[in-house]
Amino acid sequence: MKKCMVIINPSSGKEKALEYEKKIIAQLHNYEVVMKETMGEGDATRYAKKACDENYDTVILVGGDGTLNEGINGIAEQPHRPVVGIVPLGTVNDFARALNISLDPDEAIALLGGRTRKADIGKVNDIYFTNIIAIGSLAEAVGEVSVEQKTSLGALAYLFEGVKAAIENDSCNIVITANGQTYKEDIMIFICVLTNSVGSFRQINEDADTSDGLLHGFIVKSTNTLQVVGTAKNLITGNHEKDDNITKFDAQEIQIKADQPLALNVDGDLISQLPAKISVLHNHIEFYCNN
Repeated sequence: MKKCMVIINPSSGKEKALEYEKKIIAQLHNYEVVMKETMGEGDATRYAKKACDENYDTVILVGGDGTLNEGINGIAEQPHRPVVGIVPLGTVNDFARALNISLDPDEAIALLGGRTRKADIGKVNDIYFTNIIAIGSLAEAVGEVSVEQKTSLGALAYLFEGVKAAIENDSCNIVITANGQTYKEDIMIFICVLTNSVGSFRQINEDADTSDGLLHGFIVKSTNTLQVVGTAKNLITGNHEKDDNITKFDAQEIQIKADQPLALNVDGDLISQLPAKISVLHNHIEFYCNN
């Protein structure tokens, strides 16, 4: 009998994640199902690695982008990698959106055990990510959004903190190398994206695909307060070519360094600091999704 490990973050979905346990087991009726609840940081990574070590056929990750990121960090580059299912219960759920997985938990559960497709995974230094790397004061502000803010405000929590940081307009100088070209810029933010969903906005990187084998970089230069709103609007709406403050490029590897300590916002969490080497693992993990 096939084996499935379901890793649930009980605090996700406004603390309603455990209500879906029976539905997941019923959907996977032809699997031997083992349930694991996360209690703290790193649990999902540890459980997912255990599933790889014990040759599980499937791992289901129930939670938000943080739970997904931890689970992928337990699976990436293991000799045996199970098929991954996602039941998105987070604030944004960018990777699920990009894979065309319904944000309705019941509809997402109905996909488990069905059609699959392979997708790219990103790697920054020795950490893996599914969607985004961001650097700069705006990225740090968004990464510091508390669990309480997410629960009470949802995606608006990120918007509020982002607007505050943009108005303060704290800049930083970084050096980015990609495709043999070097960019030395005073930036408001730099983002490196794998998918076509960035903070639930689809127009920023609408041509990207989860299996195109590319990192999509956006350098947003520091500008005066009067131009900040216009530049932010052009970034969100995908009008990059109309704004001299935005530089977009695609690459398979990006290297970044700075002359000051800068945190990396990795899939929404502040994890490490520069320097950083970012690469893409093409079609690295197979996911249940709505093809």
